[in-house]
Amino acid sequence: MKILADLIYRQAKDIDNGLEIPWADPEFSRRILKEHLNQDNDIASRRIKAIDKQVQFIHHQLLMAKKTTILDLGCGPGLYSHRLANLGHRCTGIDISPASIQYAKEIAEKESLKCTFIQDDFLKPDLGSDFGFAMLTFGDFNALYRADGERLVEKIFHALEPGGVFLLEGLTLDGAMEIGERQPAWLTAESGIFSDNPYLYLEECSWNEQDQLAIANYYIIESVSGHLTYYRQRYYAYSDNEYQDLLSGAGFESIEFYPGFGAGSSDFADDLVMIVARKS
Repeated sequence: MKILADLIYRQAKDIDNGLEIPWADPEFSRRILKEHLNQDNDIASRRIKAIDKQVQFIHHQLLMAKKTTILDLGCGPGLYSHRLANLGHRCTGIDISPASIQYAKEIAEKESLKCTFIQDDFLKPDLGSDFGFAMLTFGDFNALYRADGERLVEKIFHALEPGGVFLLEGLTLDGAMEIGERQPAWLTAESGIFSDNPYLYLEECSWNEQDQLAIANYYIIESVSGHLTYYRQRYYAYSDNEYQDLLSGAGFESIEFYPGFGAGSSDFADDLVMIVARKS
């Protein structure tokens, strides 16, 4: 009862003080890597079958099977970059997770792939220049504040060579709303993303119509100590017209929309749209 009372108190008093998901934390990074590689869910990455389909779409339909230099933002453990490098492309991946970047480097070295992996926040570094293709997939864009998203799109535009292609895979407007309108849920885990020890996980979501923003609140209660940690995740919603305006405002042209590669899996993988934009 004390734990539940504490939880209610935190919800009422500290609702604006949720922690950011600690993507760069080594221990959290180690645990999330397991989910990137897990073929039973799409919590962190798509399952390999869907990734393979999307890679073929990128290679054959968007790049016309021509080898190029690829910038993979939020690359995780390199699941896309490794496959694209095997098709002859030269890839640079950036991700904030140390365990994922280490895994990506090890696979690239083992398989002698033309890949460079950088551990960093892709909002901060100079992204480089003269890439033929850039990609930001699986709704990572929607977690960015709108101003940060706008600046990132501009940086990507300048990182591409003339004729370069940008693939932005974002949540649909309905997909973001569905996250915000999820019913509260809870589960227990012997271990998982948030802890190596047993914990109780509670999720409560909300939808802010004025800001077009879904918020997911995660409450993690350690089973042994009773310690409570509260995380908050944002999902900014964009309509198709808003995505179009965002990309054209940065200078992109020939903006096209394609269905996502959710493949009827789980989580929000079926609520994504692929937007392809070109630098003239």
